[in-house]
Amino acid sequence: MVDLTSFIMGIVLVLGILGVGVVVMMYIQIKRLKSKCSQLEQVQGLIFNDISRTSEELHRRIDGEIKRTDELYAETNRYINARAEETHKGLEDVYRTIDSRLDKLVTKLNPVTKDLLQD
Repeated sequence: MVDLTSFIMGIVLVLGILGVGVVVMMYIQIKRLKSKCSQLEQVQGLIFNDISRTSEELHRRIDGEIKRTDELYAETNRYINARAEETHKGLEDVYRTIDSRLDKLVTKLNPVTKDLLQD
């Protein structure tokens, strides 16, 4: 019976030592996995920061292009309006000149038509 008790105590001791070894190995593996998780969280944070920075830069560039396009549009409208005003003034001068020439022609033709009508 002593042999059986010694044998069972030996098996329990071996199982206990194996259990402690398994627990230590699991602890080491869990610690390693925790460090990998923290590294992955850091990488995830860096990726998020990079995406946020890139998004902000993109929006800033889009806003700059919108502003530049608005300025070009306003400048083009000013140029077109200035050209239209110049053209309008030029046409007014042409009409004025034509009108004055026609008036001169009418005044020159009036005496001739009077002479023709009198005869």
